[in-house]
Amino acid sequence: MSEIIGFILTIDAIFTWALASLVYKWGLGKTEPKANIFFRLCCVSLSTFIIALIFGNIFFLSHMDSTGIFLFILTSIISGLSVTIGDLFYYKSLKKIDASRAYPLTQLSLIFVYPFSFIIFQEVVTPSILFGGLLILSSVFILSSKDKSEKITMKRSLKDKMSEDLIIGVLLAIATAFLWAISYVSYNQARILTGDIFYSNFVRIFIAAMSIALLGLFQRDYYDGFKKENKKYLKYFFAIGIAGSLSLGLADALFIKAAEINGLVLTSTITANTPMVQQILSIILLKEKFRKRFLVAVGLIIVGNYIIIFL
Repeated sequence: MSEIIGFILTIDAIFTWALASLVYKWGLGKTEPKANIFFRLCCVSLSTFIIALIFGNIFFLSHMDSTGIFLFILTSIISGLSVTIGDLFYYKSLKKIDASRAYPLTQLSLIFVYPFSFIIFQEVVTPSILFGGLLILSSVFILSSKDKSEKITMKRSLKDKMSEDLIIGVLLAIATAFLWAISYVSYNQARILTGDIFYSNFVRIFIAAMSIALLGLFQRDYYDGFKKENKKYLKYFFAIGIAGSLSLGLADALFIKAAEINGLVLTSTITANTPMVQQILSIILLKEKFRKRFLVAVGLIIVGNYIIIFL
């Protein structure tokens, strides 16, 4: 029964992340990445604190010794900084390459989670999880491949610039995957140390927000979301803030709770389904073009999930 609850929590996280990504896509069309990252972190810090007050254990540090508290703070710093720097790298990769290339590369975080989970948590990567995960990852690249007309358009661009931008964009996206993997692994470790998911989430997000606030003293564009001249874009900032509260705040906590039940390896592998859900929501909500390769990708995903869950 507990395993089923873990799967339900994972599916909830997948849909929340996918829906939030559509809001980010909409909001980033009107706002700058640095400005909305800090605004979003402020919103997420507030929402995670409220959630922690309601569902968390406020005395979560009382049972820990000084070593445990030190390790908790350390893992929270690592998780908060890695997810924030990863987000910045992802936004920068979108400046160099389009989302259809960048997003699937971030799913490579799954590859980094496997060795981390084996080394740190002694979790076993079974052949069924490994093979099923590879099938799901291959479907992600099929979903993100370009149409023929888009490829022709790309060839008309300057080759030298495209080559340089492509290399930088790909490296940034891979770095994003690595940092996001570190963030989830360290958040999971913080959860193990405290026995509390919600306060662990708040602490790492609050640390990230304070880090960006300090960085903003030297790079003022991080504060643009709070400036009067950007008041007309306030609805976009708030939309991104709410989406961040649901994804980075709530969905991440659900993901870690699912990892507590079913293990980080299995849970992370299943979340590789997120791009498929994102595609479905894009077709339904944004009326994006339906592509035949979507059916091929769905077939691979179904087979991959069957292998992971039942074999």
